[in-house]
Amino acid sequence: MANQIKTFGMSRMTIGSCSDFHTKVNDCITATTPAALHITEKATAYSAASELLASIVNRERAFVATATLAEADDVRDRASGVIGQVVNAYLTSPVAEKKAATLLDAKMSPYRGIRKHEYTKQTAETRGMLAMLDAEAEAVTALGLTEEVEAVREANAAFDTEFLKKTEEMSSRMTQSDVKSEDAVNEANALYQDIVQTVNAYAIVQPSDEINTFIASVNGLVGTYSSIAGSASKGGSASGGDTPAPESEV
Repeated sequence: MANQIKTFGMSRMTIGSCSDFHTKVNDCITATTPAALHITEKATAYSAASELLASIVNRERAFVATATLAEADDVRDRASGVIGQVVNAYLTSPVAEKKAATLLDAKMSPYRGIRKHEYTKQTAETRGMLAMLDAEAEAVTALGLTEEVEAVREANAAFDTEFLKKTEEMSSRMTQSDVKSEDAVNEANALYQDIVQTVNAYAIVQPSDEINTFIASVNGLVGTYSSIAGSASKGGSASGGDTPAPESEV
């Protein structure tokens, strides 16, 4: 009786186990060579589908730039706060040079509360505030706020740089985010089933040592993963569809 690759309940595997299974089957294909298994074209498509599935399983959920964005935002918030507090404190000062506070208080009015605004709005508003403070450099100097203004400028520029890095990270993930996990699982499973049918057919009409070795290796994986999925039948094989388990089970 010809050796055959057994079937099992792939639908009961989590997406993580499913990805790992396909990765290991691909390793078996590489070791045997697609040519020896008569699946050269199928193997290429299957390998690509398995790699896509693996990338989805391992895709990053957080952004590297998030922490540095928060740090830059904190600096500009604190520096802007100091500027506002100093201007307010000098409004009642009897020192003539400090009367510049009255001018800056009026000029700063459009920017009150910007620290509570969402990131990108605050970035744009801070640019406007800096342009105003640059235009009133004499008043800024009179109140001793030059260093605070520069701190806001540097922090806002740093924030803008990190924000662009975050958009680059987002761009690099768009391919993954556009692919539904269920679709990726179904594609890999369908290609695997196609390969199984081809190999099993050649095992009957044109068996070889390479094919038999491959079948033995894949059946070892089938036995292991069917056990993990809890779908092994009494006869040592199981049957099932190709719909993935919910991602929450990963």
